[in-house]
Amino acid sequence: MAEVTIKFVGPWRLYLAADIITLQAATVDEALAQVEDRYGPRYHQKLLERGVQLKRRITDDSNILVNRINIRQLHERSLKDGDHIDLIPRFVGG
Repeated sequence: MAEVTIKFVGPWRLYLAADIITLQAATVDEALAQVEDRYGPRYHQKLLERGVQLKRRITDDSNILVNRINIRQLHERSLKDGDHIDLIPRFVGG
């Protein structure tokens, strides 16, 4: 298990009431599953308040960077101590 930092960027801070968290995970997928377990219900509730009935996952609506590299470009998804994962909402302009 590695100690990794997850940073919620932009509107995720408001939607999820979280900024930066630290967790233990061996892989990127395990870390993201923990994020969904902790913050998924809050996200779903926020969507319901805005009339969105579909159950969406945070990770489906995020660009995910691991140590500043897009997750789609990673060949290896294991984590080591000190790795950083940034969750950037796809609804952010730019």
